[in-house]
Amino acid sequence: MAKSIKPADLAGAIDQELTLYHKEVLDNLDKAGDGAVKKLVKLTKSTAPEGARGSFKRNISSKRLKRDGNGSTHVWYVKAPDHRLTHLLVHGHATKDGGRTKANPFLKNAVDAVLPEYEAAVEEAVKK
Repeated sequence: MAKSIKPADLAGAIDQELTLYHKEVLDNLDKAGDGAVKKLVKLTKSTAPEGARGSFKRNISSKRLKRDGNGSTHVWYVKAPDHRLTHLLVHGHATKDGGRTKANPFLKNAVDAVLPEYEAAVEEAVKK
């Protein structure tokens, strides 16, 4: 049964419904972001180069930076001391012999694999 609203209370009722919608959409976006960043971490750990010490793969991680009225920010990162290697691995670098290493696009490939699913989840979160 529909709830009746007086014309004077219409603005407050609309504001209340939009606030509930906003909260629901943000919760769904946070869930989609959590899932996408976890999948990105898993995929990059499986495709990242091993290296001599093998510690680069172990240090790949993610975290949620903030949650405020506008949702959360999820970040993929590599923990110290291997955080400096990411740029060198992805883009290549000069060697001490004067040559150059090949770029390894493991991060781009992982993002390209996860991004379409994340975009679909965002569209679904807004449509619900």
